[in-house]
Amino acid sequence: MAKGLFTQGIVVLLRQGVSIEEVAAAIDDFYPSAPIEASEDWTFLGPAVLMNMDEDGSGKVVVDIVNHPWPDAMGVSEDGSPAGDEGSQERQITDAWGLGNFGPHNYPGSLQRATEQSWVWEDGRELGDQAQAFVRIRSSYVLGEEDDAPVLPEGYEPFDELALVTEIAAAITELPQAICYFNPNGEVLRDLKTLNESFEYAEENDFPPLDLWSNVRLFRLEADWAVMDTVGNEQLNLLDVEACFHAESYDFAEVESFLRLVTCFLEEAEEPIDDGDSVEGPGDKVWKVWRVEDSLASPPRQVLRCLPQDDLAVPEPYRVPGLEEPSGEPEVAS
Repeated sequence: MAKGLFTQGIVVLLRQGVSIEEVAAAIDDFYPSAPIEASEDWTFLGPAVLMNMDEDGSGKVVVDIVNHPWPDAMGVSEDGSPAGDEGSQERQITDAWGLGNFGPHNYPGSLQRATEQSWVWEDGRELGDQAQAFVRIRSSYVLGEEDDAPVLPEGYEPFDELALVTEIAAAITELPQAICYFNPNGEVLRDLKTLNESFEYAEENDFPPLDLWSNVRLFRLEADWAVMDTVGNEQLNLLDVEACFHAESYDFAEVESFLRLVTCFLEEAEEPIDDGDSVEGPGDKVWKVWRVEDSLASPPRQVLRCLPQDDLAVPEPYRVPGLEEPSGEPEVAS
C-alpha cells in the first residue's frame, strides 16, 4: 500500500477500553479538539479528537479509540484473498486495511511478527491476547479538504510528521490502561520505559529514533546463513535494507548498526545507490548492494540487499542477478 487518506499511523494497545476524554487529557499539550462522535464503521473512526499538524492547519492528526482487539489478520485468508462473505466483518476489515485505516504500510500479521522480533522490549514477546482495545494516531492532509486536495503537500517531509505522531502516541502510552506503543508499519513494540529510553538516546546522540519507526529483524532462512532486515523505512519514503551473511562469521550487533547506517545514508545521499555499489561494513569487509523487487521476509516489498564480499558462495535464495559465484571457507567471528 502507499500513503493515501492517512500518511502515518501508530497505535497504542490497551488492556481495556478508555474514554476519549481521558485520551484528550493525556494529549492536552497538543491542543486536541472537542470529542468527535464515532462513525458507524468502527474500522474507519471510533470516538476521536483532531489536532493540527501545522500552524496553518494544512495537515491533521486524528486520534481515535477502537474497542476491539487489533485485527492482525486484516481480514485476509492464508492465500491472500479476503476472508468472509461480502458484507461480513472480515471483508469490512479487509476493505479498511486496503484504504490504510490500520496504517498506510501495515501488512497482515504485523503484530505477530512484532512480538516474535521484539528484541528491545523482551516482554513484548509474551504479549499474547492482553490487548482488548487500541488507540490509533493517524495523520492526513486530505481530511476535511476538497476532493481534489493532494494526498501529500508540496515539499512533503515525513520525518517531522512521523516524529509528531510518535510523540502523541508516547503521551497516550502513559495512560494506566495502556500496554505498549505499537508501530504496525515498522512492526515495533515498546513499553513506556523502553520508549522513553529510545527518545533519550536519540536526543543525546542527535540521531533520529529509527528504532521506534522500523524494526531490525533476524531470520535463519538457510542452514548456517542469516538474514537481518529493516521493516518500516517506507514511512520515511526510503527503501528497507536486507543483509544476507554467514551467521557464524559476523556479529549480529554490527550488522544491525550497519543497516541503520545504510538507512541514514539513503536519507542523506544526493544520488541513489546503484546495483553493485560498495560500502564498508561488518567484519571489515566490503559489502555490495543491489535493489531487488522481492524481499526475503514479509511484508513483501522492494528492498536493498547487502552481501559481503568474503569469498563465500551465496545460497540460491539470496542471490541477485549479476552476482559472481565465489567459493571459500567461512571465517568465524571471534
